[in-house]
Amino acid sequence: MSREHLWVRRLIHVLLIGVVIVFLASPVIAETTLEKIKRTGEIVVGNSGVYPPFEFKEGGELVGFDIDLTHLIARELGVKPKFVVIDFKGIIPALKSSKVDVLITAMTYRESRAEQIAFSESYYDTATAIAVRKGRTDIQKKEDLAGKSVGVELGTTGEREARSVEGVKEVKTYDTLMLAMRDLQIGRADAVVSTLPPLQYLMHRNYPDLEVAVTYQKGWVGINTRKEDQDLLAEINRILRKLKESGELKALHEKWFGAVIQ
Repeated sequence: MSREHLWVRRLIHVLLIGVVIVFLASPVIAETTLEKIKRTGEIVVGNSGVYPPFEFKEGGELVGFDIDLTHLIARELGVKPKFVVIDFKGIIPALKSSKVDVLITAMTYRESRAEQIAFSESYYDTATAIAVRKGRTDIQKKEDLAGKSVGVELGTTGEREARSVEGVKEVKTYDTLMLAMRDLQIGRADAVVSTLPPLQYLMHRNYPDLEVAVTYQKGWVGINTRKEDQDLLAEINRILRKLKESGELKALHEKWFGAVIQ
């Protein structure tokens, strides 16, 4: 082999080593979650599965407001949804550790939660609510529960709120909200205190002669992404706005809650 050929081979060898070094030293551009969703054709959604009417099992199938909403969002993204049911206390860690792409699980905005994960724009406005029999007019605010028998589901926000009112005649606790509302219907309680979504759902499905008289401590529910997934969050917000404008989100409210209470 001539000296010229040997010199050329050595030069090529040196150049190849340089290319490898540059490649290894260059920062790797990571695929975003939105890009992964588009590439795989699937969005992995974390959901608690046990908060009717947002999510619950019916005939062994996961159904509810959030399930329907997820299908609409997946449709707009051009992908299919995959649901992962997770106990609610572990649902934020599941998102942060990338076990799921998003959370669509009726997560109410809290500052402590927003420090860990991102929230979309609101898709449901929630509150603490007081239900009464239709036509009753003497309960217009929380303080009007004084002197009344109040039904609540044991261990809930409703129980805490009822016990916080000075002068309540009796706080009647029940294993389920449905039992409390049944007693309200037949006159064994003057009012029931709970969060707004389950009250609306049960009245819509089972107790049309009851109504919400008072709402307070208002809040809102959003879809959650990891904080770094700003492109995915922007796309979800765009879709939510589109669903609001088209009337599809309102149709979901009416399907699961009946008339929307502002």
